[in-house]
Amino acid sequence: MCRFLSLLWVLCAMPVSSIFQGTCLKKEAPPGMLVLSPGSSLVLSCDGDVRVDGAKVKVAKHPSNDEDSSSETQTSNGAFIKTDRNSLTDKSQEEGVESAGHASLSSSSSTSLSSSSFPRHQEVQPTSTPLKGEDVDGSEGRRDVKGKTKWKWNGKTVGRGRWDWDGFTTGRRRTQLSVTSVRLKDSGNYTCQHRDRETFSLKVIVADPPEVPSLSCSKRSPSSKIRCDWTPQKPLTLRPSCYLFINKRRSDRFHRVQCSFSSQWSRCWCVLEHNEDELRTRHMAYLCVTNMAGNATSTILPFFPLNILKPDPPSAVSVRQEMGHETRMTVNWAFPASWKSQDNYYELIYELKYQAVGSSSSSMQLMLIKGRRFFTITDAMPGVEYMIQVRTQDEYDGLWSNWSAPVYGSSWTDSRTQEPMALLNEDLMTITFPEYEGSGTDVPSEALPESSISPVAMVSHHILWISCSFAILAVI
Repeated sequence: MCRFLSLLWVLCAMPVSSIFQGTCLKKEAPPGMLVLSPGSSLVLSCDGDVRVDGAKVKVAKHPSNDEDSSSETQTSNGAFIKTDRNSLTDKSQEEGVESAGHASLSSSSSTSLSSSSFPRHQEVQPTSTPLKGEDVDGSEGRRDVKGKTKWKWNGKTVGRGRWDWDGFTTGRRRTQLSVTSVRLKDSGNYTCQHRDRETFSLKVIVADPPEVPSLSCSKRSPSSKIRCDWTPQKPLTLRPSCYLFINKRRSDRFHRVQCSFSSQWSRCWCVLEHNEDELRTRHMAYLCVTNMAGNATSTILPFFPLNILKPDPPSAVSVRQEMGHETRMTVNWAFPASWKSQDNYYELIYELKYQAVGSSSSSMQLMLIKGRRFFTITDAMPGVEYMIQVRTQDEYDGLWSNWSAPVYGSSWTDSRTQEPMALLNEDLMTITFPEYEGSGTDVPSEALPESSISPVAMVSHHILWISCSFAILAVI
């Protein structure tokens, strides 16, 4: 029993490796470049020291050719990792790399601080030239550099001009530049100049790491390719690389598929070839998005190819009137434009919705249509314009398509019914009444003499009204 408990304790204590581990690595930055997340603090010194969020990154000096090309890097726990690159062998000149939460540093040869996790930092080698004969540390016996040293950002002298230098401060002797909280617009080249001679230079890029992607996959037709994509919620500062990892067998490994990124649409998209024998095979996929600012992976998306069948909306949707029928309209449409002809033996069903323009959503009518690509609306209101849309789905598998673009139409109306009404309205508009009638006269009708009211005019008006009424009844 004790042995069993001991074995169980050992198994529980062993780290469990994730399927994501080692598959989605952060993209390395080129030598001499520092990549930061917004909000990080940055401290630069003319002698080459770089601090990010309080963590110090020291730059190794290059030895001569006859010296050993290996170097040791001190980790945060005090251990040293020896790497084969040009650096100093003297431990007094060895430089440590301490991990910092938001920074991503690069050099010509990167060193991973942990073999079991993604590298958080690599070494940075900015251009740095010692200030000969000058006191950069304030020690006695050397000349002061105050007033002779200045910092520049993208060629602009820090602290001068109309640029927003909020958060930028320089040391008392101007040999140190501090940025309290870097912003996206603080990206650029930082240089220290002494007597118009550049002594330090470092390119800094401020960018947000990629957000966690949300992967979606679909097929437009049963025999079409599988298309997977992801669109970030906010624009990416740095162009990413996208990879799709796919698994089709439980006993198989995930295989990587190169994806593309569209800058125009700000979208990662991938394509998997169609396989007729795998239409009902379970697939598992996840997306990796990586750039110099960081990396992120989506959750695993399981699917069967036929279950993600989502056709495009029906094409060529049109509406026409039914002659002689004031409440009928016929709607016609065609297969989706991307639906392959060899897939026509798959039965599609359709949904049609229509409602009067300007009416509430509660008045919308929804109809399910099978086996045909037309539908006759029989309850339209005469002369009222309607908005009509159609969507489609495979009869047994997949998802509904998006709705088609709306089309507008109204039912047939009898022009003979409209003509008497138009004439009546025209006659009514041409009738003139005496000036004394109505509420706008200055003199009350009681004050006017009776002889001023024409009985002939009043009789003619009555006759006209009666004639129009009989005309309308005759038409009806």
